Formats: sequence, C-alpha cells, structure tokens
Amino acid sequence: MGETAKTNQVRGEAFIETYFSGKVIDIGCGIDLVVPHAEPFDYADGDANAIDELRQAESYDCVHSSHCLEHMHDPVDALARWWRLVKPGGHLIVVVPDEDLYEQGVWPSR
Repeated sequence: MGETAKTNQVRGEAFIETYFSGKVIDIGCGIDLVVPHAEPFDYADGDANAIDELRQAESYDCVHSSHCLEHMHDPVDALARWWRLVKPGGHLIVVVPDEDLYEQGVWPSR
C-alpha cells in the first residue's frame, strides 16, 4: 500500500469528499493517486519545481502532493508555484514525511 492510500485511510470519507471533489491534480503521485479522478503528475510529466509553466494557473479545485515536496530543489518556490494552480476557494494539500521518522537529519531527502 502506498503512502497516499495509507493517508486516505486516516483522512476518512468526509475529508475526501470535501477536499478532493472537482478537478484535482496529484503531484508526485506515482501509481498511488489520491482519488481515482485526479490528474496524475509525476517525473515523466515534467518538473514539479516549475509545474506552473506546464499547467494553467487557477485551474484546479485541489492540488495534492504526498511525499514529494521534500524532493524539490527549492521547496518554498515549489509551494508557491503549486499554489498558483489552485482556483480561488480551492485547496492545496501537501503531505510531507516526519523528519525524525524518515529523514533523520539528512537534507535534501534521499
């Protein structure tokens, strides 16, 4: 089971229905899409550090990324670019690993 599937078990149906309705893009999803109707965006689709150059601004109701931000060369800039994709009133949901459990002082992430 992938990290997103594990997280969705904790989130529950009400969370999923509230935040993942409408047009969703899942950045760095691999084969573990957050919801079946999400648009996958992974390494083969382009550079997530510059996704706003590849997708139209304010075109998604929800931008989701799980365990991807820690791999960006400039996470602050990447977050700003991901946020540009969110429609007004939409949501940006980012899941990152706990540094103490996963990375243990290693930056950038392996």
